[in-house]
Amino acid sequence: MNRPQDFNSVIRPPRIAGIKSNMPAYKVAWHINNCYGMNFALNLDWQKDVKDKPSFHQHYFYQFEDVELNWHLVNNKGTAAYFFQSRPMFDYLLVCDGDDIYQYFEKAVESIRMHKFIDHVFPFDFDLLKSKASYYRNILRNKQFIEDLHV
Repeated sequence: MNRPQDFNSVIRPPRIAGIKSNMPAYKVAWHINNCYGMNFALNLDWQKDVKDKPSFHQHYFYQFEDVELNWHLVNNKGTAAYFFQSRPMFDYLLVCDGDDIYQYFEKAVESIRMHKFIDHVFPFDFDLLKSKASYYRNILRNKQFIEDLHV
């Protein structure tokens, strides 16, 4: 007998947009906060393991608690490598994790796209990325950090 799949057991891929801007990360976070009413705050650096040493990437985090969406703004170029090697043309990555039933991601991308200091915002499919391991390791690390804050 086939049992229906539980919605909570389905891992949905994150929604991602690449951002081109020559501004520093804190200004991009500030402009996104103003454009879309978010409250990005600097979090732990995300780490990507490369052959000889780790690469650290500045990471900003915001959580929409009402709809359980986690938003991340990550500096794509780190200390030793790009976070997503297959997307070096983007300066920053805007990531939306969770079940986005109200299409907040699309609304956020449109709001950010209208800002004069953001050169380009391009949503792309997470499944097209070759290596997703560093992303998933960082999400787990980020959730542990959040849980530590609430203890």
